[in-house]
Amino acid sequence: MLPIEYPTMLIFLLIVIAIEVIYLQARLKTPIYRTVMAVASLNAATTGLGFPLAWLIYEGFDAWAGFPGGRENALANMRYLPMWVGLRMFPNWAGSPNQVWAVLGVFITLLVPGYLLSRILKAWAFNWYDLLRYPGDCRPAVLVANRLSYLLLAITGCMMFYRTYHG
Repeated sequence: MLPIEYPTMLIFLLIVIAIEVIYLQARLKTPIYRTVMAVASLNAATTGLGFPLAWLIYEGFDAWAGFPGGRENALANMRYLPMWVGLRMFPNWAGSPNQVWAVLGVFITLLVPGYLLSRILKAWAFNWYDLLRYPGDCRPAVLVANRLSYLLLAITGCMMFYRTYHG
């Protein structure tokens, strides 16, 4: 349901899967089919957990400061979230709504919990369930692949913010 509602998310999910598969395949030399299935299933699971995580963060901020629209429209008002949270969290810094760094700060604030959740789940699942059937410890390679994919998401987000506010 999420990729149908947000098709851009599906595009980024496929790019993240491709990055992680290419890196893990090159580093660990595991069978390609097993690597694709393991990476795709774990990324689908962490993406599915990402929306409830964003909702919980939104709820926490709402309980602290009271968002416009209240709880019943939490995800419907996500377009107002970055600047509104920036103004509530850093009122002296945020200034006018045209200052991109406040929005960028909130973007990074929301990206970091997603990265940490993804890192923990992927390292645990790849190591505990031995999804790749790798004879050694695959956790360092999985963590680097996860970092690479989140680096792509962070750079893309920064470029989108730059184009929105400066171009």
